[in-house]
Amino acid sequence: MTGHLYPSPPWRWSARRDLLRHWLRDPLQGLADWLPHQALRLLPTETASAFGARMGPRAGRKRQVGSDRVRALLRQLRPEASTREVEALLAAHWAHIGRCFSEFAALSRFRAEGRIEIEGGDQLLALRDSGRPLIIAGLHVGNWEVVHAGLAQLGIPFHAIYQRLPNRFRMRIADRARGRSRSAAGPQAAVAVAPTLGAVFEAHRVLESREAALLYYVDEFWEGRVHAPALGRPLKMDGNIMRAVRLASATGAAIVPAYALRLGEAARFRLHFLPEVPVGPPGRGRKAVLEDIAALDSVVEQVVRAHPEQWFMAHVFQPDR
Repeated sequence: MTGHLYPSPPWRWSARRDLLRHWLRDPLQGLADWLPHQALRLLPTETASAFGARMGPRAGRKRQVGSDRVRALLRQLRPEASTREVEALLAAHWAHIGRCFSEFAALSRFRAEGRIEIEGGDQLLALRDSGRPLIIAGLHVGNWEVVHAGLAQLGIPFHAIYQRLPNRFRMRIADRARGRSRSAAGPQAAVAVAPTLGAVFEAHRVLESREAALLYYVDEFWEGRVHAPALGRPLKMDGNIMRAVRLASATGAAIVPAYALRLGEAARFRLHFLPEVPVGPPGRGRKAVLEDIAALDSVVEQVVRAHPEQWFMAHVFQPDR
């Protein structure tokens, strides 16, 4: 599934660094990720999550740039917070990130173990039953993978455009973990859509046919930039948030933001489906599209402001990009 996303570099001297990365560094890193992932699969869910909570802060201490970015963002979002409060939120961020990665090993057990509460599911089902196509604007707040399990729990089939990870071996681990989760949810609960040039065309087809909802994360990190929320930056006609708005406009789909907030220091979550963000019809010009993007961005910003320590993108967000 991942071969076309990670082509081998050409065998020539000028590409030696890329060849070394592709054939040596990436496999070694993949092995270093795969071994603990397999071990965590053998542990009870809470034990695996707690292991991540211990390892996350250790990883954070090694990522000074990332920690500095989180501090800067926290000071922007919490100007009244003391230094001690900022440091506590920083520690909570890294513990949460560690939990999320460890919990990949237990994703397929979340639903059966009753770890997901759903808020706003009735209004989502009402939109589905009205016959409108659905775009679930996923956010990386809480454990973003829980959105998949929650949609399956509600009985809503969906297609999800996933993000390409830097390492093909990490991508395989993620793919297989998500595959186990989909299998546990039942056949045809979800279809993964590769992040290729054809992904948006496939998304448009799915929405037009109304055969499934589209799960599309709008706060993605790509090409060195977190595209949403703007958090004081000028809005751009770029990123998944723009594409989600254009898809909704072209197909008449309802855009419903969603995020799965962690409840306490545990592998338990409340999955929120927020009210629909209205989007106008196509052909209204750039200004109108930016207004629609701003409306969706405002909702995303409110969620991130409320829970910055659980926002996965906090340690890569840069206010000047």
